[in-house]
Amino acid sequence: MTITTGTSRKIFPTALAAALAGLLMVSGCTKQTDENAETSAEGQTEVQSAESADSGELSATDQAHTDRLVISYANMAHAAYKDSLETAKALQKAVETYVDTPTEANLEAAKAAYKTARQPYSQTEVFRFDEGFVTANDKRAIGSVDGWEGQVNAWPLDEALIDYVSDSYEGEYNSQDNIINSDSITVGSIKQDTSSITPELLADMNEIGGSEANVTTGYHAIEFMLWGQDTNGVSAGAGERPVTDYVTEAGQCTSGDTVNEDASICERRGEFLKAAAQLLVDDLTAMEAEWQPESENTLRSDLMARKYDNGLRQIMYQMGSLALGELASERMQVAFVTGSTEDEHECFSDLTHLSYANNARGIQNVFNGSYKTVAGKTIGGYGVKNYLIDSGHKEAADKLTADFKKVEDAFNVIVEKGEKEGIKVDQMIATVGQASKHDISAEEQNKRRGWIEAGITSLQALTDGIENAAKAVGIDNLDADAGSQF
Repeated sequence: MTITTGTSRKIFPTALAAALAGLLMVSGCTKQTDENAETSAEGQTEVQSAESADSGELSATDQAHTDRLVISYANMAHAAYKDSLETAKALQKAVETYVDTPTEANLEAAKAAYKTARQPYSQTEVFRFDEGFVTANDKRAIGSVDGWEGQVNAWPLDEALIDYVSDSYEGEYNSQDNIINSDSITVGSIKQDTSSITPELLADMNEIGGSEANVTTGYHAIEFMLWGQDTNGVSAGAGERPVTDYVTEAGQCTSGDTVNEDASICERRGEFLKAAAQLLVDDLTAMEAEWQPESENTLRSDLMARKYDNGLRQIMYQMGSLALGELASERMQVAFVTGSTEDEHECFSDLTHLSYANNARGIQNVFNGSYKTVAGKTIGGYGVKNYLIDSGHKEAADKLTADFKKVEDAFNVIVEKGEKEGIKVDQMIATVGQASKHDISAEEQNKRRGWIEAGITSLQALTDGIENAAKAVGIDNLDADAGSQF
């Protein structure tokens, strides 16, 4: 399973792409608490003191609206990445406990921590598509969110590079040697020393040989190490990696069904899992710092400096690219059309329904100007919806509000089916032919596929509304990423 990053998307210049771009316009969904009011006040000072780009034809009133929008957006980004960091630290602690004491209870605790950590992070993906906007700055630690994201969230990954896989597995990497079982492996023409598994090694090996499938870092590497392969196809069930894969006693250490007389392979699994968790925390620590108020030479300060130039366009572009190009197309439609569980976003854990919904929620956060933290506080205060209303485009704001309600309703169904009824996305995307092999009737399977299709079409309709809203405020030809065409 390999997670693709935004740099490899296909773009086609249609009205749909422009609509996506319009989607980007929707910016924020958070009501401001008294505590957040203080944060926003700091952000206001920050915006006023930042060196801004040429404001072009923006009136003083439009500049004021832009100020509020950009501040809210930046505060939401900071809060969401802070939540992602704190939940990743909790995941790291749970991982360390499990590796040190491999029991069923500790494995379940680590899986629960993973599930919790994914939810705030999935809402940050709306901030991702910034590659074409940020300015060059050698003093900035991170060049762009999009460039940084591949080490944190790349998918799908070729699990054979990391650890054992089933005999029926087919991927780009087909050697019996992998990071866990070998001190040295060869990928293409590259011979890599893997004797010492560290965060640095995993970072160096990510996408080794130029293949996006060779993912060795981030959430999904951790997911694979906790759940293992999901060999159930489109039938019920997630990965079932046994606890004994981490037992470091000779004769009790396993690799699935195989018992290893040498326990070093289980020790290496623990080293890999700990290294991946440490690298994730390190990466999120760096990104959280990029959005702190009144920071210098950061992604936040860069946005503040050019807010009147292309701040609104960036926000709209990002919303559209996630909504249509990434979520509706790459993450949903590809798997839906092909019935491929390898293209399911979280195929090891079967938590894809939550990732889908939180991606959609992240876009809605920016529209409404409101992000709800893990602790229950509301951050933001001013979104694209407010901007549209304040700039005299209430009709466009109302249309988008209705469109977002349809998106929310569609994804609520997917989440409810996944969480309460145990019908996961891999079962929803199955073709009628695939499902019939598991005694699922055509009528039932078409109903299940309809849940996914409703999510896709709701995002496409939302894109149309965003396109119209973008045009209403004078933004044309955003050329947001429209993903793969089917």
